[in-house]
Amino acid sequence: MEALLQRLTASGKKLIVASSKPEIFARKILEHFQLEQYFNDICGATLDGSRSAKADVIQYALDKNGIRDYAQVIMVGDRRHDIEGAKQVGIRSVGVLYGFGDREELMTAGADLIAETVAEVYEVITQLTRINIDK
Repeated sequence: MEALLQRLTASGKKLIVASSKPEIFARKILEHFQLEQYFNDICGATLDGSRSAKADVIQYALDKNGIRDYAQVIMVGDRRHDIEGAKQVGIRSVGVLYGFGDREELMTAGADLIAETVAEVYEVITQLTRINIDK
């Protein structure tokens, strides 16, 4: 995972976490694994439940970071709520099979593309970026 994060940041991608976990815990997890330095921001649910739906967390992350060009945004997630949240907000998504979800769950939710391994994520993101450029 760290190699992927290094490669994405080196290529100029802005990485933001949009987690359904409470933000404080998402931050602690990334700090524990020494991965927080790869992310421009770490956004998550609130402890009081006022921001808990995935679409709300994604929208919060986009707004907080001043992102208006949604054509440049790709949500990477391993469960249907990641993909559905992305669709609700109007951004593209990559479903990953190295997490908890399976291909059927992610495809049924409407993932734009699927990555089977961590190593494949970079290529899939590059493919989606090219699709956007070619339109």
